[in-house]
Amino acid sequence: MSTSIAAREEFSEVLKGRASAYRMFSRLFLKPLSEEDIEELAAMDFISRALSLEDAGLLAEGFNDMGRGLLKRNSGTRQTLATDYTMCYDGVATVSDEVSVPYASVFLSEKALLYQEPRHKVYELFCAEGIKLKASIDLPEDHLSFELEFLAILSDRALTALEAGDRAEARRNLELSRDFINGHILTWIDLLSERANKLLTSRFYRGVSKATRGYLDLDLETIGDILEDLDDE
Repeated sequence: MSTSIAAREEFSEVLKGRASAYRMFSRLFLKPLSEEDIEELAAMDFISRALSLEDAGLLAEGFNDMGRGLLKRNSGTRQTLATDYTMCYDGVATVSDEVSVPYASVFLSEKALLYQEPRHKVYELFCAEGIKLKASIDLPEDHLSFELEFLAILSDRALTALEAGDRAEARRNLELSRDFINGHILTWIDLLSERANKLLTSRFYRGVSKATRGYLDLDLETIGDILEDLDDE
């Protein structure tokens, strides 16, 4: 049975929104923000977004912190945020001699080192899906930024499949997204957040941590709703 035009348009907006959100979160964890990044984020009015959310506590709380963290920005904001990011996510500072770098291997492997089994699993999955990091990127695939970007790519692919009338492929990408969130990201992001929150000093980055976690929970509900709607079509 084909998907109706109205349903396709609704799915399209949701899937585009998912891809955009995951790319935003991916960017936030990849490297310190530039002045341009900060202004673009401030223009997104996260405080209003937080107020518009219903029954999305952690996401709303995170968005509110992000917005208020940028509300009184000044000429020193970029450096303040860059220092906060570097001390925490680049591993300059430590908690009980442990770093808070955003790699699954650091939190899930016995040795707490890079390029361990969690990275190998993500690498194999990326390869199976025909995804490779840019040649200029010399970082392990289990970096949270790359895992979030992977979810954005899967959302793009689900949308392309739906537009082509291939509901089976759209479903595959959505199910893969759900399984990746549950089987990869949720296995370690709380450990990262717990450690990072002992190092982060800015309200903005504390908000990023909350909002990312909250969005993952919300997205699992969204994926479930889309899959159910596809079954009903």
